[in-house]
Amino acid sequence: MTLESDIGCLKSIPLFRSLPGPRLKLLALMGERLHFPAGTVITEEGVKPEEVYCVLEGEVELSHDAPGERPKSFRLASGSLIGDVPMLCNQTSAARSTAKTDVVALRLPRALFFELLDNIPEFSVALSRDLAGRLYRLADSVLHGEKTH
Repeated sequence: MTLESDIGCLKSIPLFRSLPGPRLKLLALMGERLHFPAGTVITEEGVKPEEVYCVLEGEVELSHDAPGERPKSFRLASGSLIGDVPMLCNQTSAARSTAKTDVVALRLPRALFFELLDNIPEFSVALSRDLAGRLYRLADSVLHGEKTH
């Protein structure tokens, strides 16, 4: 893909929508575009992430299998982030992530992710809103047993 198409793809993701053009260009140049065929494990449970993945295209399943328990999983659509929460908390990943369809993702190494947070207020605010939205949906699901938008 061209740099222009990568920037266009980033603009379509709510997390990056508020970033100015030069910042999107920098992100497209510094991030690494990766392709994961369906069935490929992207991250493993119990490992501290060294990068954050932004799903540009496709669907990813997060899953947790524990002996003697029913497996648990849920799916993430394009525009979702993988690895941001454990990286921010300095924890290991709570789930394995697997490409359910062919996936295109932008890999943001740890240093770049934290540089974006430190130097681009629009990114910090957008990530805070994204995290708050995920926390709200989780609380709603736990308390009411149903999915919200």
